[in-house]
Amino acid sequence: MDIEKKEYHVRDLPTRTVTLFPSKAQVVRDLKQLALKPGTNEVTIIGLTPTVDDSTIKVEGTGSAIISDIAIEFLPNGDIFEEAYPEIDSDLSDDEEDDVDTDKYEIPDSSALQAARAKVVKLEDEESQAREILDSAAKRLAILDAHCKVLDEKKNVDVVQLMTAYRAEREKVFQDRMAGTVRQRENSAQLKAAREELGRLLKLKQKEEKPLKREQTLALKKQTRDNVKKWRKAEDRRKEKERIRQERERFWPKVCYAVRVTLEAHAFTPMSSRRTSVSSDTAQRFNPTAETETEADLTCDLSICYITAAASWSPSYDLQLSTTNNTATLCYDASIANETSETWSGCKVVLSTSQTAFSGLEQEIPELKQWNIKLAPKIGGGGAGGRNILNSREERAQREAWRKTQETSTQSHVKRDELFGVEAVAYAAFECVQEEKEESDDEMGFGLFDDLPQAPQGAQFDNIQMAVANNHARKGRQSVSSMVGSAIKNAARRKESHDPMQEYSAPPQDLMDAALDFEESTIEETGLTTTYDLPGTKTLPSRPTASKQRVARLTFSGVVFNHTVVPKYKPVAFLKAKLRNSSRLSLLKGDAGLTLDGTFMGRTTLPRCSAGDSFTLGLGVDPAIVVSYPVANVRRATTGFFSKENSSVYSRSITVANTRAAAGKPVSLLVLDQVPVSEDERLKVDILDPKGMLVEGAGVASGSPGRGEKEDVKWGKAISTLKKGGQVEWEVSLNAGKAVKLGLEYVVAMPSGDSAAEC
Repeated sequence: MDIEKKEYHVRDLPTRTVTLFPSKAQVVRDLKQLALKPGTNEVTIIGLTPTVDDSTIKVEGTGSAIISDIAIEFLPNGDIFEEAYPEIDSDLSDDEEDDVDTDKYEIPDSSALQAARAKVVKLEDEESQAREILDSAAKRLAILDAHCKVLDEKKNVDVVQLMTAYRAEREKVFQDRMAGTVRQRENSAQLKAAREELGRLLKLKQKEEKPLKREQTLALKKQTRDNVKKWRKAEDRRKEKERIRQERERFWPKVCYAVRVTLEAHAFTPMSSRRTSVSSDTAQRFNPTAETETEADLTCDLSICYITAAASWSPSYDLQLSTTNNTATLCYDASIANETSETWSGCKVVLSTSQTAFSGLEQEIPELKQWNIKLAPKIGGGGAGGRNILNSREERAQREAWRKTQETSTQSHVKRDELFGVEAVAYAAFECVQEEKEESDDEMGFGLFDDLPQAPQGAQFDNIQMAVANNHARKGRQSVSSMVGSAIKNAARRKESHDPMQEYSAPPQDLMDAALDFEESTIEETGLTTTYDLPGTKTLPSRPTASKQRVARLTFSGVVFNHTVVPKYKPVAFLKAKLRNSSRLSLLKGDAGLTLDGTFMGRTTLPRCSAGDSFTLGLGVDPAIVVSYPVANVRRATTGFFSKENSSVYSRSITVANTRAAAGKPVSLLVLDQVPVSEDERLKVDILDPKGMLVEGAGVASGSPGRGEKEDVKWGKAISTLKKGGQVEWEVSLNAGKAVKLGLEYVVAMPSGDSAAEC
C-alpha cells in the first residue's frame, strides 16, 4: 500500500501557547483538520529551530487514528535565504543627482554686442593678413639676397643683367612690404577702438547678469545640499537594509529539526500500529483540501510541543519611592527574549516561575569587625601613650579604601566623545559564528490518541518567519553597531533598556489618573510555581533585544526609611528603605530602576521576596545627613582604676547633623562605633561614657546638642547599647535642622611597663 506523505513547515502552523520559563520556553503548535487517507499516512513537520531540546518534542492529537512511529531528524535547512528574503534592488539604487539649468541665468547678446564682436573678429583677420604680407616680403627678400650670393661664386655671370633683375624684384618686395605696413598701421587703430567698445559692452552685460549669477550660485548651493540629502537618505536606506539583513542572518538556521509522524488511519476498525520511515522532498503549506465524503471523515488534529533554551523571561522592575508619605509603587514587568529562528504569532503567552551597578548604590554599608587587642612585648612592642591602639587595622584599611573611592568618584569613567558625536565609520556586515549542534535522531513512544480538548479555531496561520541571520558563508564585514550588539547580546536576554522618561517621571496625580496604563496579567499559584497569563494574544518574533510586557502594578504602604552611619570607616549616612510585600505575588530577583521622590537614582537589584515578607534596599549616601568624626583624644588617667597599672583614656565624639530642615520630619539613624576587646586578662577595657551600658543589656539615654544648647536644644533623642565584640550602637531620632553629638569614652589599663597592640 502506498504511503500518503505530507510535509508542513513549522512557520505555517499556528502557535497555540508559549510558556516562558526563566531559562527556557515551551511552545505548542497545532495542525488542525489534517485529512488522512485510509492506511498509512506520513506527516513531516520541518523547520523547527535548532535550539530545541529534541528529548522534549512531543506529538499529541485527537481523531480516529493511531500513531505508529515518531522520528526526529536533524537536517540542513532546506530554505534559501535569498528566496525567503528577496533583495529589493530598487531600494539600493542611487538616486540620480539633479543639475541646475544654467541657461535661464544667462542674458543673450545684444545686437550692438554682436556687431562689436564681429567687427573685432574682422579687424583681427585683417591684422593677420597685414602681418602675413610683411612676413612674406621679408622671406622673399632673404631668398633674393641668398640667390645673389650664390651667383657671385659662379663664372661668366652677366652682372648688368643680374643687377637689373635684382632691382626689379627688390622693388616688388618693397612695394608689398610698404602696402602691408600701411595696412597694419591703419588696422591697429581701428582694432584698438573696436576692442574697447567690445569691452564696454561686455561690462554692461556682466552688470546686467550679476543678479542672475547670484541666483545661480544660490541655486547651485541648494541643489548641492539636496543632492547630499538624497545621497545620505540613500546611504541610510542601504545601511538600514544591511542591518536588517545582518539581523536576519543572525537568526537564519543552518540546520533544523524535522519531526516525522506516521499515522495508521482506517475508515472503520483501527489496525495494529506499525513503524515506517519515508522522507518527502516537497513541502506544502497547510491547507485542508476537499476529500470525498468517505475520506473526509478521516481527519485528525495534531499538536506538537517542544522546549527551547533560546527563549526565556526575566523580571524587570521600576520602583518609585516617596519619603513624604512613606509609600512605594512597583511596576512588575517581564523581559521576554526570543533568540530562536521562529516567530510565534497570535499566541497565548504564559510566564512561569517554576525554574528558577547602580549609580550611588555601589557602596555597601560596612560591618564593624571585632577589635581585638593584647599585651605587646615589652621590648620594641609598645607605643607611647597607647597611640598604637588608637586605630584598628580594619579602620585604617577601610579609611584608605574610602579615600580612594572619594578621589575617583569625580572622574568620568566614559569619555564624552565616545558617547556623543557624528559617527564617521561606515556600517559593515557582521559575521557571527554559531556553534554546531550535534546531530541526533531519537524516537518517541507510540499509542492511541488521547481525547484531548479541541484548541480554539481562532488561531491564524503565520506566513512570516522572522529567521534572522547567522551565516558562515557571508563576507567578513563588521559594523560598529554589530560589534556593540554582539558584546551585550547575553546580557540583553535578561536585561532591558528602560525608557528614561518613564524612570525619571513623577507626574502629578491628576495626570497619572488620565495616563494610559497597561492591562495586568492573570495570576495563578500552584504549589511552588506562579504563572502569569498575559492578556490577549501576543506575537513574539526572534530578535536580539528583549520585549517588555507588564505583569502587575503594586503599591506598598508603610515604607520605613532609616539611616546607618559607620563614621569610623566612612563619615557618611547610608539611606535604606524597608518594604513589606503586602501583595500576593512573589517577587523574583531582578534588575530594578529606582526613583526616589521623583528623582531617578539609578539601577539596583531587587532581592527575591515572597508574599508577606519584607526586603531592604540600599539607597546610597544621603548628602543631607552630615557626619563629623574627629580624631580621638588620648590622655593619661589621673587616678588609676587598678593599682599599679598604667591607664589611658580615649575620648571620641560623633556629630551628626540633619540639614534637611524643610522636611519637618525627624530621621531615624543607627550609628555604629566600637571599643577594643581585650584578649588578655591583664589588659582591661572599661567604657566610661555612655555610662551604665552592659553587654546585650538595656539601652541608656545619651547624646547632647551638637552645636550648642540654644541652637540644638530640641535635637531629639538617642539610646545607646553595647553589643558583643565591643560594638556600640546609638538609635537616634534626629529632628529636622538639628545636630547631635554622641560621645564615646573608654579607658585601657595594663600593668606598668606593658603596652597594648592589635592582635
